[in-house]
Amino acid sequence: MDEKPTLFVCHGDDGGPKMHPCRRAQEALRAAGVEYDKVIAGNGSPFPFLRKGSREELRKATGDTKLPALKLPDGTVITHSRAIISWAEAQGGRAGAQGGSAGAQGGSAGAPHETASTQLEEGR
Repeated sequence: MDEKPTLFVCHGDDGGPKMHPCRRAQEALRAAGVEYDKVIAGNGSPFPFLRKGSREELRKATGDTKLPALKLPDGTVITHSRAIISWAEAQGGRAGAQGGSAGAQGGSAGAPHETASTQLEEGR
C-alpha cells in the first residue's frame, strides 16, 4: 500500500512550544521514519469560543474536532498526541522496511518525512 497517513494539526504546527501536542506528534512521526501528509486543520484558539471559524471540515475528515489527529490509510483515526506518539513508536523500524499501515515509502532516518502540507478551508 503506497498511501501515507495524514496528520491533522493546528496552526501552531512545528513552530509551537516544544511541549505542544501537534509539534510532539510530528516529531514522533519523523523520529519513527513515518512519511505522512499534513493538514493544518485548526486556526486560532483551542477554546471553541475563541476559535476562528469552525472545525466542521476536520469533523468530516476524522469524525472529531480534536487536534492532533492521525488518519491512517485504512481509515482508522488516532486522536490525542500521546496515542499518536505511541503508534509512531510502535512503527519504529518498520516504517522504512514495509509499506503496511505506516504508509512509508522507505525514507531514511533523519530525513524530513512530511511529504505534503495543506490547510483546510473553513468558514471564517
